[in-house]
Amino acid sequence: MKSRRYKVLLYNKDNKMKKLSSVLKIWFPLAVTISLVCFIIYIVVQQNYRLSANDPQYQIAEDAAYAISHGADPKSLIPATFIELSHSFAPYIIIYDENKNAVASSALLNGKIPIIPSGVLDYVKEKGEHALSWQPQPGIRQALVIKKTEGSKLYFVVAGRSLHRTEQRISLLGQQVAFGWLVSLVILFVVAWVQVMITSKKNL
Repeated sequence: MKSRRYKVLLYNKDNKMKKLSSVLKIWFPLAVTISLVCFIIYIVVQQNYRLSANDPQYQIAEDAAYAISHGADPKSLIPATFIELSHSFAPYIIIYDENKNAVASSALLNGKIPIIPSGVLDYVKEKGEHALSWQPQPGIRQALVIKKTEGSKLYFVVAGRSLHRTEQRISLLGQQVAFGWLVSLVILFVVAWVQVMITSKKNL
């Protein structure tokens, strides 16, 4: 009697393992596909969020560089109100001369005009413009667009704004994609299990 019961238990265990194996064979390729799709969605949308954060700065930098190239005084392009980068998310403009000295700025960082790395300005001098992420100090990340002026006197126009809101949006995107990915995997597993159960009953 005990031997028969033991055989039944072994049969049931073996049957469950076979069903689980069948479920995983169906589920795994679909899970990989869903994972790749979710990853691609995250990367594409994340890049769109980040690149769109540069749009206002492109307009500001191009307009200011054009004005300076046509004779405008750099100081005349600076708003009357200063932006403190450690507290404000507003756009700002900084203008450097050919010696990389700030000649005009609407932005301050801890009460001082921020200093853009010299190598970045060298790159802009060669290429004409550059868009980048800049972290002048921990916790403060900025989206910058830098454009050089044309004409006899060279200036570098830096337009920037905080990436704080953009990075919050990217963080939320990551949470949403991760949630959708997990839910999709669970649903796929349930569907695969139901399919295997239906198939096994038909084969009885």
